[in-house]
Amino acid sequence: MTVTITPKKQLALKQLGLEDAVDVIQFFPYRYDRFEQIPYEQWTVDTRITFEAVIISAPKLVYYRGRQSLVSFEADAGFEHLRISIFNRPWLAHKTVGSRVTIVGKYQGRRSVLALQMNDQPLAEQLGIKPVYALKDKVPARWFSDLEHDLLNRHEKELVDVIPEQLRVMRGCMPRYQALCQVHFPTDQESLMKALRTLKYEEFLVFQCLMIDRRSQWQQDGKTAKHFDQDAIEAFITRLPFRLTDDQRQAVNEILADMASGRSMSRLLQGDVGCGKTIVAFIAMYACHLAGYQAVLMAPTAILASQHHDNMRRFFAGTGLKTVLLHAGLSAAQRQQALDQIADGQADLVVGTHAVFQEKVVFDRLGLIVTDEQHRFGVKQRQALHDKGRQADVLMMSATPIPRTLASSLYGDMDVSTITAMPNSAKSVTTVLVRKNSFMALVDDIEPLLQGGDQMYVVCATIEKNEDYKIRNVNEVYANLQQFYRGRHKVGLMHGQMDEDDKDDVMRRFAAHQIDILVTTTVVEVGVDVKAANLMVIYDANRFGLSQLHQLRGRIGRGTRPGHCWLLTGSDDPEALDRLQMVAGNNDGFKIAYYDLQTRGPGDMLGYRQSGLPVFALGNIILDQDLLEAARQDAKGIMPHIEQPGNSGLRKRLAEAQDHASFDLD
Repeated sequence: MTVTITPKKQLALKQLGLEDAVDVIQFFPYRYDRFEQIPYEQWTVDTRITFEAVIISAPKLVYYRGRQSLVSFEADAGFEHLRISIFNRPWLAHKTVGSRVTIVGKYQGRRSVLALQMNDQPLAEQLGIKPVYALKDKVPARWFSDLEHDLLNRHEKELVDVIPEQLRVMRGCMPRYQALCQVHFPTDQESLMKALRTLKYEEFLVFQCLMIDRRSQWQQDGKTAKHFDQDAIEAFITRLPFRLTDDQRQAVNEILADMASGRSMSRLLQGDVGCGKTIVAFIAMYACHLAGYQAVLMAPTAILASQHHDNMRRFFAGTGLKTVLLHAGLSAAQRQQALDQIADGQADLVVGTHAVFQEKVVFDRLGLIVTDEQHRFGVKQRQALHDKGRQADVLMMSATPIPRTLASSLYGDMDVSTITAMPNSAKSVTTVLVRKNSFMALVDDIEPLLQGGDQMYVVCATIEKNEDYKIRNVNEVYANLQQFYRGRHKVGLMHGQMDEDDKDDVMRRFAAHQIDILVTTTVVEVGVDVKAANLMVIYDANRFGLSQLHQLRGRIGRGTRPGHCWLLTGSDDPEALDRLQMVAGNNDGFKIAYYDLQTRGPGDMLGYRQSGLPVFALGNIILDQDLLEAARQDAKGIMPHIEQPGNSGLRKRLAEAQDHASFDLD
């Protein structure tokens, strides 16, 4: 049967992001309901039950708490008369006595059933495993199921196998068409699980092949090996006011080996907040200078760029290197001077924000690109900068670390260096979860610390008051704290809507201890380093991701005194409280990032839309790690032979991933 798609239905499908038949066929259920008849004798309290019954009493509708509703009636199930209740389905009150219905619900005991679903479809047609899709009202579930069936039948020949036959057999996968049919119309649990595994493996394999292809293209750009004086690098490391950890040493060696090779470096340097990634990057930039090239370090904010520039000038004092800072907050004259020095090669090391992407920025001989917090820069932005120097190596840094094996699978187009050890000077931060969104509960604990010379960040999730959400905002908190501490402690304000000059001025005054308490948004999340800032209060902590909270508290305890962080929340949500307690009881950024991945998914933590990594349709990078790694190993074996005839389906799918090919719905 061919399903008719009216213009209204076409529009409704487009609102779901479904433009063509491929989209519909690959629009997978988000869960499955299992409908099975359990004999009445086996019913116990809270048993999930499915049965058919006839309504024998007129349904009664009761409203409570405003628009909440309850419909109740008596029904004859053949084996017993049952009392049925169903919440928030007021239209069911129009059902007439004698109507036959199918009910899915939970048995409450004493002939009472709490219905979860109720429909007019015969029970016999509903038994088994039923997919549930994230549809909208204008796309009825029954119609959509018929459409899936129609499209699968019509396009069977186009749905060729993506997984090469040898791999399909080795990994225990189904043919693609069979797997798609099982996912949308499962016959049994075992077949459904095999179908899901097949499609997960397929998308992982395609992703890993694309990563290998991207890496290959990157390395084919052509690069001359960089030659630098290793003794000069060792002398620089010896002059540092601290000793590198073994992990830092290992990372330096891996990076320098890449730079000295004849292939372009594409490496991720990951590690916890405060582990010492920046000095590793500085050493790489120094090596690039010794080889006769310029190096650039990109930071996501002007504040962090300025801080990196200050540190760079301090570490490279006496070496004769010329460092240049470039961001949107510079005056026209300062900007032009920086552009001239970059273009004529006077600038050896450049630090900047997104401003370095602009066409007016021309490098004399760019050899190394370093990005801090790499997921904040999109793939196209990084490519634009890479195109400014055809000899450029790329080093990306991330303070949201994940296990090395998983990182290698996810960042397949990059090598991974991981710093796990923390410097001996690193201080742990004591974090306390406070079940109250009020600063006044902390005043007695905070006052002696402020009197002792500590400075404090007070972080809010929003800038202005929002009537729809009860969230504390920086403007309100700033005004309140200014009044409360008047004459005792100086309170400052900083947020993302301020211009760069004003933000820089506030941070300079905070660093100079002219401000004791800084009320701010997450603009301080990355990299800001004020040695006396040892206290942090975070309002509405449940509104932040765990990795973000860990990044924020990484701003404190960076001097000689310990750090203290208070997470405030008025939430009673058990899941939110568990998440916050996980941060409060843990200072390990790897564990926190991994937990964040498990509970929130990769989109939030890794910034997929920014990093270029996909949000997999079916695969879960935590639960399906073994399958993801298997696909990586298989992709490494197959890509050198991708042109062989048996790989035609995979080649076609890889081409579609670059330029989404489709066939029409009609």
